[in-house]
Amino acid sequence: MYLPPWAQQFKEPRTEIKCIKGAYYKYEVRYQYNKDKKRTDKITVRLLGKITQAEGFIASDKDLIRQQLSELPKVDIKTFGVYHLFSSLLSQQIASLSEAFKQEVVEVLLCFSMMRWAYQSPIKRAGNYHTHDFCSEYWHKRTLSDKKISEALKFIGENREAVMAWMRSQLPGSKTVHNQFVMMDSTHVSSVSENLGINAKGYNPNHDYDKQIRLLYLFAAELKQPVYYRLINGNITDIKSMALCVKEMEVGHVVFIADKGFYSKKNIELLQEQKLHYIIPIHRNNKIINFSPLEKAAFKKTVKTYFAYQDRIIWHYEYQREGQNIVTFLDEKLRVKEESDYLLRIQKYPETHSEDRYYDKLHSFGTLSIVYDLEGSPTPQQLYEAYKQRNEIEVMFDSYKNFLAADKTFMQDRHVLEGWLMANFIAMIAYYKLFWRLKEAKLLSHYAPKDIIELSKSIYQMKINGQWLCSEITEKTKTLFKKIKIDYLK
Repeated sequence: MYLPPWAQQFKEPRTEIKCIKGAYYKYEVRYQYNKDKKRTDKITVRLLGKITQAEGFIASDKDLIRQQLSELPKVDIKTFGVYHLFSSLLSQQIASLSEAFKQEVVEVLLCFSMMRWAYQSPIKRAGNYHTHDFCSEYWHKRTLSDKKISEALKFIGENREAVMAWMRSQLPGSKTVHNQFVMMDSTHVSSVSENLGINAKGYNPNHDYDKQIRLLYLFAAELKQPVYYRLINGNITDIKSMALCVKEMEVGHVVFIADKGFYSKKNIELLQEQKLHYIIPIHRNNKIINFSPLEKAAFKKTVKTYFAYQDRIIWHYEYQREGQNIVTFLDEKLRVKEESDYLLRIQKYPETHSEDRYYDKLHSFGTLSIVYDLEGSPTPQQLYEAYKQRNEIEVMFDSYKNFLAADKTFMQDRHVLEGWLMANFIAMIAYYKLFWRLKEAKLLSHYAPKDIIELSKSIYQMKINGQWLCSEITEKTKTLFKKIKIDYLK
């Protein structure tokens, strides 16, 4: 319809101006696809106010009430420690997110991700945590409703290309051989939704055959953190999805590091068909392994090659069988422990353990054999260290399910679920950064990341005479945070 020039300036996205009996009114509208008509319908949501040439836009009384309700309630004591810890750990990621998405969406995403990280909060409770946390002084300075969170998550989920551009920007730039390892693994998440269309019955290690989705992750060796995730159908196997994930991430040095039990000729053929590189351990009873060098009395004179790993000496030898490159490693400290354990079990479990079986296994105790296909010529030490980093991947998945309470989802909308996974992904990066700060400070034997997060919840900011001031912190807590390079006094 025709609008006079003075009224046109009040037209904004998702609004409509109507002329009713000579007066102009502004309405909020939304657009919804009509499956029956096969077109998008415009739906009027509510009246925003009246427009006059003399006074301009005059908000309706009901809209003024809605705006007042959207303002944050006055809270003069807010949790500060969680926001400071989270934002300090993710300073680089927060800056790069602002380049990928509009600021309003980023702020809501960060708020929800932090609430997942600190409280394992569902969407419906995040708004209350936001109101009482100091993040509300920086991120989304209005009431954070569950509708607003869902809208932001849906926007994120609908814009996979923007998510991918952000994830690619997080990859390390160095090209040394060791840092080229980007590992891949997946986990399952149970889903009870009837509307997703991607959850299906599939295999998982728990032998739980409820409907599930699968999450596939890439994990960078240099960064020691996840750098990529992708949601795939619950009944699709890893190998079928890997090649597409590698293509989407645009990385050329992805190595699939499997767990024991994955090795088979069929799986190797599938990996080679997809042109995927791999490091795969072999069960010790597999006949492809050559133990003959270890059967010699003075095997060290024959093997001769070794390296140090975590104050242990690891012996190794390389060979080829059935067209596969194989390395067998021997950890003598582990060998002694396994021999002792087996001998002690002969008395307790005579049906499965015996001296004859002990002598049959003698040369396999303490060993690890792997087959591999990689670019270049990696050393046995590089292969060993890369495989050992699989433990870190497994820790990540355990953390994902246990720490974030993310082993089940009730999401009904695919795109909201994608955004929810992005929020969890950011939370996991923060978790891993905290994990490695504790490890570098040699504090992991005393504190887990969860312990540090719980301690941060006791640090508040109080408004005194109009100024925010930090609450008292014990010397012990202050010293602990300084060791992991978090300063609450600056």
